[in-house]
Amino acid sequence: MDHKPARETEDVDELAALIQAGGFWRLAPEWVPRSGYAPPTRPVLLRLRDGLERRGRREPS
Repeated sequence: MDHKPARETEDVDELAALIQAGGFWRLAPEWVPRSGYAPPTRPVLLRLRDGLERRGRREPS
């Protein structure tokens, strides 16, 4: 059985809930279509989380 670390599971579940609730769209420009996307998969959510963490660690431009 594939066990995920508790923190990874919590992070991904939190991202999924945020997207499901529409919270993601406040970050996107108005011209971005709001429908027509496939539901995010766990690997996609993990990549999103990792990208956000990397961006948060970068020095401000």
